[in-house]
Amino acid sequence: MHIGVIFCRCAGQILDQILFHQLKDLVVREVEWIEEFELACADETQREIISLLRNRKPEGLVLLTCSPHNKASIFHEISKNAGINPYMVNIVNVREQVAWVTKDKNSATFKTYALFKGALERLKKQKPLFDMEIPVSTDILIIGGGVAGINAGLTLSKAGKKVYLVERENSLGGKVAIYEKLFPDLSCAPCFVHPMIEEILNSPIDLRLNSEVKELKGYFGNIYATVLTKPMYVEPKKCIGCSACEEVCPVGAIKVDPISLPAVAKIDTEKCLHFKGDDCYSCIKECPVADTINLNEIQREEIINIGSVLLATGFKLLDCSFFHQLGYGKFKDVYNSLEFEELLNSEGPSKGEVLTKKGEVPETIGIIHCVGSLDEKYKPYCSKICCQYAFKFNRILRQNLPETTIIHFVKEIVLPGKKAYELYFKAKKDPKVKIIRYENLDNLSVQQRDSLIIKHGNEKFLLDILVLCPAVISEEPAFEKIGGIFFTGSIKEAMTVEESITDAISISGKILSELHEGKITKSPTIAIIDYNKCTGCGICITQCPYKAIEIELKKPKLIDTLCEGCGICVAGCPAKAMELEGFTSEQLIAEIEGILNALRRIEHVCNCF
Repeated sequence: MHIGVIFCRCAGQILDQILFHQLKDLVVREVEWIEEFELACADETQREIISLLRNRKPEGLVLLTCSPHNKASIFHEISKNAGINPYMVNIVNVREQVAWVTKDKNSATFKTYALFKGALERLKKQKPLFDMEIPVSTDILIIGGGVAGINAGLTLSKAGKKVYLVERENSLGGKVAIYEKLFPDLSCAPCFVHPMIEEILNSPIDLRLNSEVKELKGYFGNIYATVLTKPMYVEPKKCIGCSACEEVCPVGAIKVDPISLPAVAKIDTEKCLHFKGDDCYSCIKECPVADTINLNEIQREEIINIGSVLLATGFKLLDCSFFHQLGYGKFKDVYNSLEFEELLNSEGPSKGEVLTKKGEVPETIGIIHCVGSLDEKYKPYCSKICCQYAFKFNRILRQNLPETTIIHFVKEIVLPGKKAYELYFKAKKDPKVKIIRYENLDNLSVQQRDSLIIKHGNEKFLLDILVLCPAVISEEPAFEKIGGIFFTGSIKEAMTVEESITDAISISGKILSELHEGKITKSPTIAIIDYNKCTGCGICITQCPYKAIEIELKKPKLIDTLCEGCGICVAGCPAKAMELEGFTSEQLIAEIEGILNALRRIEHVCNCF
């Protein structure tokens, strides 16, 4: 085999510690030629190396340079441009593993030779490999219609991708849709999210409301999703929310919910006369947009083929009923934060008016931070957004109830970013706001007589309303995770609305970069199975962290697109039926033997080994 060697001086980083002429005398006996360059990665030098390789046409190449983690992509590109298979190029890390860590020049020189000899013997056992091009679907499924899912869907759709957006509720916007204001500047939440939803409704995105993904199968580029869509009886992309159907329904079974987005009519099938067997079509006759209402719609299940799945299912709150001493679910005027958001909403059940269950204006409102957060019994992490929305509550309450006293019970105060502190400072300067620090939730307890009584150590506070800010929990998908699934937004961790949108756009860019041509270019250094040795024991299937092996006809089958070449299956196979292309047992043994033979050869010259 015609093999050449390139030695990079690395601007003295390597040459100053290696006796090159002594190394050259050892190396040149093993290969066709060796050439040295001042800085192999420099643009001008790259052109020189390409010209050299085109003229000499080696079948394999050994590079004595820096770490392959540093410049491997450059050297592989050089080899391609010179017509050499990049998988016939072995890089020896002389800079980090020898020059930088070996004081004696003789020792460094012989160590370099030993590593070279290992790379050379391995190269002799290698064969040319070629990147795999795998055709894939470029369609994308987004699960979750909150702000992260919406923005990802719009980003991908505008890039020309077919997008399916599946939301289990019959509305979009997620939890943000019930907010009246957004922190830190108390901007209008519906004004923020409604244009996004309108854009979705007027886009080519295939919107599936009241739907859920039952199963995902396959791998990145070719995933099959089973989507169950339950009937809504009203087409959300056609309904204009005019409420004309409400006025003619004899039993009040159809209504436009103003707090849900899009604001479309929803039918209560328990009340609707049509679903009780009566021949009533008043809503359909009155609707000004044809084919908007379909009372004959049925549940349907469909399997769709996509290339990638984006999970944007958001977060949920820790169940406050775990904390019996705080009175949640026991006393009427104790709310969790999302319930209180709805109470503050001007389109909510009380039209934004904050009253006790007795209908009275509250004199004192308490807010307990970190309910279950920063707590080893429940969630040890900080939920990040709670302090900000708690002080948002403070500001909204002060605007609506100027005489109400507000008491914050805090474990820690966390206010990341440039603007997060503003609402806190306003609360701190308010004479009718108290901030009381507690160490453990066990130190707080709530009772009720004429009003709520919260005990903190030896202190007692009378409250009319209590708001709990529980730990934020990421929603875990119910189906098995497979390759090609990406996560975005609060499913990853607690995020602000702005952070969720930024993350969604970022992840969308990653998906676009990997699916933009309808094919995946993948490294050939993946596992291979020798069926002459395989016993079908299935150990490789249980060990593979990428789910890249499945059973087919009682034998393991490798899914090329999912295999990342980690080698776990190779090490775990008791029958030695698994190998890794480019890193076979024969090649690795040859490399080890090459190093050992080199050490034996120079043992009489240097005692540094």
